[in-house]
Amino acid sequence: MKFYKIDISHKSIFDQYFAQFEPEIADLTFTNLFMWDPFYDIHFTEEDGFLLIMAKPYNQPPFLHGPVGRDLNKFPVVIEKARKYFESEGYNFMIKRASKKTVDMLFECKMEFKSIFERDLSDYVYKVEDLVNLKGKKYHAKKNHINKFLRLYSGRYEWKKVDEEIVRLCWDFECEWYEKRNGKEDIGLTFEKIAIERAIRNFDKLSYEGMVIFIDGRIKAFTFGEPLNKNTVVIHIEKADPDVEGLYAFINQKFLAEFWENFEFVNREEDLGKEGIRKAKMSYHPFKFAEKFTILFD
Repeated sequence: MKFYKIDISHKSIFDQYFAQFEPEIADLTFTNLFMWDPFYDIHFTEEDGFLLIMAKPYNQPPFLHGPVGRDLNKFPVVIEKARKYFESEGYNFMIKRASKKTVDMLFECKMEFKSIFERDLSDYVYKVEDLVNLKGKKYHAKKNHINKFLRLYSGRYEWKKVDEEIVRLCWDFECEWYEKRNGKEDIGLTFEKIAIERAIRNFDKLSYEGMVIFIDGRIKAFTFGEPLNKNTVVIHIEKADPDVEGLYAFINQKFLAEFWENFEFVNREEDLGKEGIRKAKMSYHPFKFAEKFTILFD
């Protein structure tokens, strides 16, 4: 078994496997893996009809993502081959960020394992119609934020679809946002900035769509997303000027309404256990979680 370093030229390989597997977690998109490669150091190989994705994250032990494939007869064989590879490299074998689908496959194959639910890594999933229409008392605050934005900036804002020219403006705004948030003091924001740069530089080769909001002719927010499976869209990035009241709520709603209203669900990724992010994501009242697990073997 030999693993290869991920590169933009490998996109078609990943897309083929993901299209057949129909993942539910945001980790399993090529855009996500490619963007975050500087942090996760992604490698991959193909084995017995499965795509195996290995990560060697910054200051953390290596792990295997849940194997991407459907052949239950070959699944235990693939797991065993991966285990032997990890052991030959001196690594402890474990699967992290595994979806419920991977756990179910292990059960079906009657394999012995221990699964640990990872709340901090599980993705928030909402109904698109809920976040577009914002009906009911539970969304009253969100509607107020949007209405305030519209009152303050009516006639001063416009939205545009991201193209090869506009995407470069997103990078200028990301740099401003990073400085405003003192990003140099936060390694997470630093890696996020690198991830966004990779997405922007490869806009013409990746599959995401984007929206930007201009106010008085200057970009003040942008967001990127793409289909995750047949009925779910995933939002990879959402950035807005925190000094513009209601802008986050506005671009959240507007992007779904203009681009993704034909999808049933939207996956807005994880909170990593960060209190502020969790509070913000919970305030939109998730319909469910795309659960993730760490899987250990004896």
